[in-house]
Amino acid sequence: MEGEATPEDSTDFNALLDSYSTPVICRPGDILEGTVVTASRSVVLIDVGGKCDALVHPQEVEHLSTMELRRLRPGGRVRVYVLNADVEEGEPLIVSLRKAAQQSQWEHARRLMERGETLELEVKASNKGGVIVFLDRLRGFVPASQLHPRWRSRQRLDGDPESRWSALIGQVLTLKIIEVTPESNRLILSERQASDGMRDKQTVLASLQPGMVRIGVVSNVVDFGAFVNVDGVDGLLHISELSWRRVRNPAEIVHVGQELKVYVLDVDLERGRLSLSLKRLQPDPWANLPPTIVVGALVEAEIVSLVPFGAFARPLAYPQIEGLIHRSEMGRETMAQLRKGTVLTLRIIGLDRDRRRIAFSIKQVEDWKPPLTD
Repeated sequence: MEGEATPEDSTDFNALLDSYSTPVICRPGDILEGTVVTASRSVVLIDVGGKCDALVHPQEVEHLSTMELRRLRPGGRVRVYVLNADVEEGEPLIVSLRKAAQQSQWEHARRLMERGETLELEVKASNKGGVIVFLDRLRGFVPASQLHPRWRSRQRLDGDPESRWSALIGQVLTLKIIEVTPESNRLILSERQASDGMRDKQTVLASLQPGMVRIGVVSNVVDFGAFVNVDGVDGLLHISELSWRRVRNPAEIVHVGQELKVYVLDVDLERGRLSLSLKRLQPDPWANLPPTIVVGALVEAEIVSLVPFGAFARPLAYPQIEGLIHRSEMGRETMAQLRKGTVLTLRIIGLDRDRRRIAFSIKQVEDWKPPLTD
């Protein structure tokens, strides 16, 4: 995209790697992050990268408040929901700002439920079946059966049935989300489960210490990692802790119901969180790289993925590490011919063991000059 910064001219290895962005795959229902290009009463255009421009649906733009429009300043970062990606080449995507905000709130609610976190929310309204609370802009419902027994004496059993639980309006309840169903706009919470869960969870967490190794069972796999149940408490196994190599999809490593040994990374008693690791039980390949892996060395490597700015390759002798071949180091013709699984000889042109980063070159396999040193 015209005006988009590229790292091709940079000779600094770390700056080069830091400037790369994941290619955008545009599909209906995706949530993308982008930069506001222009925002007016007639058009709002978002640059979402990957050669994709996004146009906020005209009807939504018409209904933006003055304050909402002012927040959309050029250069500002926003999230958008892809409405229609079936467009001709060069045409913009049609997206929604409001659906992205709403979707993000549902995703947040689902993550809270998956982690079993407790929330403190104020009762805003009631009806004969229970009480109503709000999580951000999502309307949540606490059925009477899920309220703590202590509230039974506060019921109004005479008069309008809709006012039965009105005495709880203004009360702050400690709750746990037990159902998230965006399709039917259902967000159900429980005070009883939050009360029981907090007591049991704290007991388990207090028995765990960083550095311990435990047996757990994978209870859920999500985009950012997996949740593993350890002694009845779900802990987060973040995608970065699944393996020493780069993981694109956690489902490549773990699956629901799988039993595995996990390393306890952190126990947060105050927030009721447990952090786990799988890779800490495996040898760190970067700590055991031989002295032959240096800038200038040649290695046989396999292409594991192709991206707009180049390709990632994995040395055959050290498959746990992965490095980048920037497109400026392969040539236009070579890049067009590369395929996943291709094995070829590469030159190491950048190495940062502390940050676990390595860069390769195809062009410099034959024509290579050692870097100048002071």
